[in-house]
Amino acid sequence: MKLLVIIGCFAFTVSCLASHKLSIQDSEPTDILIKTDDVTIGGTLMLPTHLQTMSLVIMSSGSGPQDRDETLEGFKIFKDIANHLASKGIASFRYDDRGVGDSTGDFVNSTIEDHSSDLENIMNYFKSSKQHSFKSFILLGHSQGGILAGKVAVGNTSVEKVILMGAPAVPLIEVVTYQVRQDYKNTNLPKRYIEADVSAHNKLMRAIKDDKHIDKAYDVFKATTKSILIEMSANESIDKEKLEQQAIAKADEYKIIYGLPSLTSFLYYDPSKDVERLNVPVLSLFGGLDFQVPIHQNKDRMENALLKSGTDYQFITFDEANHFFQKAKTGQRDEYAKLDKKFVNDFLYSISNWIIGNQ
Repeated sequence: MKLLVIIGCFAFTVSCLASHKLSIQDSEPTDILIKTDDVTIGGTLMLPTHLQTMSLVIMSSGSGPQDRDETLEGFKIFKDIANHLASKGIASFRYDDRGVGDSTGDFVNSTIEDHSSDLENIMNYFKSSKQHSFKSFILLGHSQGGILAGKVAVGNTSVEKVILMGAPAVPLIEVVTYQVRQDYKNTNLPKRYIEADVSAHNKLMRAIKDDKHIDKAYDVFKATTKSILIEMSANESIDKEKLEQQAIAKADEYKIIYGLPSLTSFLYYDPSKDVERLNVPVLSLFGGLDFQVPIHQNKDRMENALLKSGTDYQFITFDEANHFFQKAKTGQRDEYAKLDKKFVNDFLYSISNWIIGNQ
């Protein structure tokens, strides 16, 4: 099982006109390097000739080290969004995660606080820049990036709107255990084995988080994995030594995965607590076939948090969309690479229309 959990030179000068339009030749992308105390963040600014809003959309990607385009299975998700927004007069900035592309730093050992700091530093750069000046922002977060968007938006007067794109409203620990169960969906494995595996994952994650009884949790994980392998090989000749090695390999793999700060710092963080404190308009987008951040697990939690906040919000569900908002048949991960590298109908327009219509 693989978890998908999740200042340089400038090409032109920007000047803000009284008419609220920026005079430039075109909306070609401009690459920018933003230097902070800790890292350099590389990204791309898309600045249309005529702006329909003075807010800059900043995009934060999902789990794992992503490039500025959020290229997943060959689909350049953020680049396509940025190009559409530019065609509608909306400026955007997308950036490489730490250790990817032009961004420096160590992604694997970065935490939720590091990623939040990077997003805040990006806003600070644009607020202080004479060449690319923006004072207000729309934070768009895809998947795990939605957790960052909500976290950074709380109490930040520079944030005018938040767009949550397939974003979890529950701690990632719940997303992980959901995915563990889903991996057995098309098998005949008895539920007692499935639930034993869920518990083994839970115990290992908690042991690593607390730095207590890790060896004991590791042994439980290995033994559980071995029992499942034996059960799934019941009608075949069993090579016990081979199964033992497979169980050890899987236990070793997840001991490493669950020990990575880039994951563990998110595991028990509850994004709904931030959503409860938002006081800006929120657009939340869900895919009806999203396997990774399913509606039934996240929408109600998010809506209850938004109702508690009292802010304006809108939910839009795309029935046939997967986690990447492609038109899908099953929504399963093994289908992603086979699909057209484009969004479902009306997805892009739902974003641009909401931005322009909520000014």
